[in-house]
Amino acid sequence: MQSNNNELFRNRVATHTERSAEDQAAVSTLENFLKSEGKINPNFAANDKWPNTDGCFEFVSNPDLSRCPDQNFVVQIKGTCNYTETNGIISYSLKNLGFPGYIACEVTADPGILFVVLNPERRGEERVFWKYMSPGYINSIDFNNKSTTIKFSPEEEIEYTEESVNRFCKKLERIMDVHLFLRKLNRDNLKEKDALKIVEVRCEDISLEIERIKSGNKSRDNISRRIINRLYDLCYATLVLNAVSLGYTDVNEKLAWELAQFNIETKYLSNFLKGLKYIGSRIPDDGQSERLMLKYYNYLWEIRRFLNCKFNMKVLENLEDFPLCMDTLDTEYYEMVASSIAATDLTPGLLKKTRYYIQKKTPFFI
Repeated sequence: MQSNNNELFRNRVATHTERSAEDQAAVSTLENFLKSEGKINPNFAANDKWPNTDGCFEFVSNPDLSRCPDQNFVVQIKGTCNYTETNGIISYSLKNLGFPGYIACEVTADPGILFVVLNPERRGEERVFWKYMSPGYINSIDFNNKSTTIKFSPEEEIEYTEESVNRFCKKLERIMDVHLFLRKLNRDNLKEKDALKIVEVRCEDISLEIERIKSGNKSRDNISRRIINRLYDLCYATLVLNAVSLGYTDVNEKLAWELAQFNIETKYLSNFLKGLKYIGSRIPDDGQSERLMLKYYNYLWEIRRFLNCKFNMKVLENLEDFPLCMDTLDTEYYEMVASSIAATDLTPGLLKKTRYYIQKKTPFFI
């Protein structure tokens, strides 16, 4: 009877599954691969210690200057021998969408990274890949399904070398900068018809302001200030329309900005929005608004061209009427600079011993 009970008891003892062993081995392998002289400081775990994630790591961009963390990254770590490789592209089936859903819902304010460790229990055959859960990538996942196929490019592999880990750290710095800016953006969706209406109204407002310059009733600086107050709405709506032109439907500001950021033809829109966010609600000093308009003028040309090409919209048709001539202060300043340079002895030997500085009296917004 006792022997029968022992067999029954043994059948009830939980065993280590193949999957749990792979995940534990993946955590150990990943920690070994990410040795970086203090740049990456992991706090990983396996066996579902934390719901939806497998821990985090703190990133220190330059430990020689400061050990203070610059950014916390939330992670999920998967170990597997089940994958395919075609033309250098690794395909892996993520069976549970809990982690990307966790990032999409913004349960955490930190950026998320999925690590997949191939062959974690085969000594010498381990390979580490990573995927940043960006707004664009999250949007590409069909959450109606229970799983999704993750594809990793060669650039998303971390090799067991110091050079490879340093390249990964440089990419973390870029992700950190992008994430900090994305946190400032609106996460509410904007439909195409609403974006078109915003563009129409704001372009009419700007065109009316340009007409006021021609009438001579207001200074260029005064009109520029009024135009600048409308540029954010115009840029935001144009970013959304760019996403629409790429096949997206309901789009928020974060996704729209990211899509423009990584396309050379529309990167100007992401740069434009970043400049406008930099100014924020501050009121420029006297003379600054017209300088900002001269800086942003080319962006408006690009927006006019884009809307005409992609949506057949005729907007900002009097943009040419905005006066581009420099004010008297600038003219006098540049004449003084030119005169000083003309009067300077530019002998090569002398230039090596002398330093020259040009100081702008009136500051200029970035």
